[in-house]
Amino acid sequence: MKLKEITNLTVTQIRVFPVDVVPLSQIGTKSCIEKIRGDLSISEIGPAPLMNDRGPIIFLRGGIKEKDRVLVINRVAVEPRRIVLEVVGTSKEANQVYDSLLSAIDSAAQIDLDRLRTPLLVAETTQCVATLGFHFESLFNSTFTQLLDSRVKKEATNKLAKGSVNPVLAEAEISYQIRDKTLTENKISMLPKKFTIAPRAGTPLESRRYFLSSPFDSDTHLKVFKELEEAIMKSNPV
Repeated sequence: MKLKEITNLTVTQIRVFPVDVVPLSQIGTKSCIEKIRGDLSISEIGPAPLMNDRGPIIFLRGGIKEKDRVLVINRVAVEPRRIVLEVVGTSKEANQVYDSLLSAIDSAAQIDLDRLRTPLLVAETTQCVATLGFHFESLFNSTFTQLLDSRVKKEATNKLAKGSVNPVLAEAEISYQIRDKTLTENKISMLPKKFTIAPRAGTPLESRRYFLSSPFDSDTHLKVFKELEEAIMKSNPV
């Protein structure tokens, strides 16, 4: 069993650094911005840093050529302590985009990039759309779905309209308790993240197309949802 027809695979990487590591002033110069624009084929650039260097600088809608394809870059945001990438592709491909960004900065600003290659924290989120082997209702307790189909449906129906009820989202919140001393010393926290599966908007439920989101790298993301699919199919064979 495996996920089928995977589309829209998108990875967001957030790299967090100590204070004063991200060279916002140098990156905000015209020469550096133009170098990044050219190397990453950026279509649009957001605001330059403020006078107090608090940024951010945002690069939108770009891409780099990789063999026989183009890695699409949705967004690069350079902030005082973070560099954020959103790339259509895998985590490995997002890393390639980050390397290209550093090369462009190095070429234009000629700064020491070692500390930009060793962030304190790299947080990732992966999203995709895929076809899974189970019906969405299989994720829910049968008592709950029966209640929706009977009692809730009945209460939603009146003389003006007939109601119908379908689950539309299964979501868990993942929270983090920092254990790394370096992160606490640098006052870095980790916000709660969502693990989500939902029927793909605009598609019939019978198609079993789902939007999948997790706070993992792309390989782990696909592996976890594959394991979920296998577990659901084992307990609820179609």
